Amino acid sequence: MPMITPAHLHALLASTDRGAALVLLAGRPAVVPSATAADADADDVLVITTRDAVIAELDTGANDEQLERLAQRLDVALDSLDILGG
Repeated sequence: MPMITPAHLHALLASTDRGAALVLLAGRPAVVPSATAADADADDVLVITTRDAVIAELDTGANDEQLERLAQRLDVALDSLDILGG
């Protein structure tokens, strides 16, 4: 089962905080405001991507297929880090 889904990216893009980030917090993905991502201890949070980075990646807009592909790429990258031991 993928950890990062298009729903996470939809939530990130829907954020009104331009600096919002999709992070791994306590082993689970979460969308957090920029202040939380910037202030979190390195042991507590891993920034997966930011709202601005997703917008730049998608360039002209996002459709469901693009969000699905990006979610898959982020999920594979996160899995390759093997930070959850599995």
